Amino acid sequence: MTKSKKPAAKRITAEQRKDWRNLPTVDWNVRTFHVYFADMNAEIFGAAPYLPMRNWAFEQAQIKRAIEAYGPDILRAAFDEAFRTYRPTREYPLLTAGFACSYRINAIIPALMAERADKERAAAEKANAEEADYSGMEAWL
Repeated sequence: MTKSKKPAAKRITAEQRKDWRNLPTVDWNVRTFHVYFADMNAEIFGAAPYLPMRNWAFEQAQIKRAIEAYGPDILRAAFDEAFRTYRPTREYPLLTAGFACSYRINAIIPALMAERADKERAAAEKANAEEADYSGMEAWL
């Protein structure tokens, strides 16, 4: 008895992982988020070299735990909001991933989750309302 092999999933290369603008958010990993933070800090705050909060291993662990807890979609939305609301100072001229994971997303993610739950609830109610309208018409006919 021979086993049929599943077709291999298309593998994402390291260079593709760094291209966060073209990579779907569901495929993001720690490396993608690091490149995202470096690029966003350069674009928004003009901070050329990205420096981690403590060290690279600390930030990688922070991002990894956040990805596992919330998923890359919610995390990307939270980081976008963190960049939108962050105000640099002389002492802290850039937003680091370690700072965002440690202090900022705790306030942002619950609001994002509630907003998404409201949208899902509204979509479900709309679908139920449309079904109810058709069932009423069938009874009338």
